[in-house]
Amino acid sequence: MTRELSQQGTVPDDNVAAIVAGLSRQTSVLALLDATDELLASVAFADLFGVRLHRAYLAGHAAALDRQPMIASVYAEGALRLAAGGRGHVLRTLELLTRDDVATLDADYVERLPRLIGIALDVWGTDRSAGEALRDTLASLVELPAAAADAAFERGLDLLRHAATGRSADPLQALLEARRHLAGAEAAEESRPDAALYGAGVDAVMAFFRGDRAGIRAGHAALCELLDRRTMDYRRSHVPEWRRPRIEAAYAWARLVAILGHARQAVAETVWLDAWEALDAVLDAYVLDRAVLPVIGDVDSHGLAKLIQPVIESELSRRQMLLAQLRKAVDDPRQHAGASAVRRDQLRGLRDRLDILREDPVRADGTGDNGEHERLVMLAPSLLAELGGAATTIAGQLDDDALTLMEGITYNATIHRARLRDPVIAALLHRLAVGLQPCPDYRGPVRQAFDALIVEMVTFLATRHDLQRSAAVDYLQPMLPPPREARLQDDFADWLRRGPLAGHVDVEVTNVATGRADIKVGFGATRFFVEVKRELRDAGAAALERSYLIQAADYSGTSATLGVLLVLDLTAHPAGVRHLAECAWVTRWTPPGSTVARYLVVAVVIGNRSTPSAYSRNAR
Repeated sequence: MTRELSQQGTVPDDNVAAIVAGLSRQTSVLALLDATDELLASVAFADLFGVRLHRAYLAGHAAALDRQPMIASVYAEGALRLAAGGRGHVLRTLELLTRDDVATLDADYVERLPRLIGIALDVWGTDRSAGEALRDTLASLVELPAAAADAAFERGLDLLRHAATGRSADPLQALLEARRHLAGAEAAEESRPDAALYGAGVDAVMAFFRGDRAGIRAGHAALCELLDRRTMDYRRSHVPEWRRPRIEAAYAWARLVAILGHARQAVAETVWLDAWEALDAVLDAYVLDRAVLPVIGDVDSHGLAKLIQPVIESELSRRQMLLAQLRKAVDDPRQHAGASAVRRDQLRGLRDRLDILREDPVRADGTGDNGEHERLVMLAPSLLAELGGAATTIAGQLDDDALTLMEGITYNATIHRARLRDPVIAALLHRLAVGLQPCPDYRGPVRQAFDALIVEMVTFLATRHDLQRSAAVDYLQPMLPPPREARLQDDFADWLRRGPLAGHVDVEVTNVATGRADIKVGFGATRFFVEVKRELRDAGAAALERSYLIQAADYSGTSATLGVLLVLDLTAHPAGVRHLAECAWVTRWTPPGSTVARYLVVAVVIGNRSTPSAYSRNAR
């Protein structure tokens, strides 16, 4: 029937009524699952008949709960999918999931209930009444043997999210509680790689807060091992497509591994700087791991899959991360080089103020004087929006030029933090990961390291693609003579040095494939090379590969068969520029006489750009 609907745009109402009635009386678990997947793979059917279908699932659930509990759990899942996708009654679905008598229900039913409640918490958990009811039911399920492991896992993830919201009086205590529940899930079921992975992530965050370098090293090793195991487990197991973990979640975990690797090698760096960044990486992984697609094929206005992602209001995490970013910028020797004595004194004073704000949440939420507030509105609106009244404490230490510098850091940090959760960036990362999967070297620690590089590269592309965020980057603007590729090389290398890959980056590396590589990103014996070029005539994909692919691929002849070709597009753009989603792709090259393919990510930074208003034409 879904095929008929897609071809003709309509189906007889009698047919729909028969299918809906038959579903509400189904007695086979597999048949009901298959029928649900088939019907919800059709966006047209879900749009036209989703509400009727939702009512049928509720009726089927009520009829089957006492007699066929496994069938009832499938009905509950179907009703949840429709409600989460906006095609069903949310309150009636929540009533179905938040019963007071869970202790009296059949074990086959309650065993499947925690995962459904977890999805409901991801979608509606920020609503006070819905969130409290769902959490109360989850707490009851922890006491039931059939549901204990999954309920403990869901409770742990919920507490992890709660720690980042700032609503908890003691976020570290919330993290400890989350870790306790995740450990309980591991103990209840021996094979729980998901609980072990998130547990290792929390262990790493807590090691940062304690300043425990041994714990950081142990967390790094544990995460690398668990990520390998999880990849193999997902290949062997079956997860329904609608709630299959997003492949781009691997980038978030790779980011955490990179943060741990950098901290592990640091000698005297204050580790609290990385604690909130590490927690944010875990939250990014959580958002992507738990994203669901209730109606397969459903897309948004941009043509991207309409994923339902967990809602995380991470006010505390966001503020602490920004304070850490500002502290790093203040400590950066490049900010002090050539600066006046007054500017150096301002930066030193700001460092002390940032430490006070980090340690005193009340002070961080306070209000400042009106004069500084007006100055912030004019010169640093992003800083004011992110830190609220605490921004006045910072502004009081700085002159206008230094405050403008802090505003630029704040704006870029805000954009950088949201990278993996942005649907366009996430879709691009997903496509790159799929393209790289056939590469034999794209496994284990090599993959984690390369993923960390690709996340930074895609975020760099997104930032340079937005002229508002990169207004001060002059090589993106029309210039005569055209800028050399060295400008892009220095810019990208500087970007990498300011992120989690700091300490892994070298430029102009000699004796690589009998030549000189532009940028090397090294992780011990594993090295990735970034070849940087500029293009003045034809920046089409085929032309770029024809001109530069062989040289870029040749650098990966003695290490992992993975690399990056980064091109500055200086061609004319009289009718506009390509979309960000088209600015990176995966290609491969096998040299003649060789059987080993080299996999390259080609990335294009678009220069020679005027402002969008320049494309306008006066009306004749």
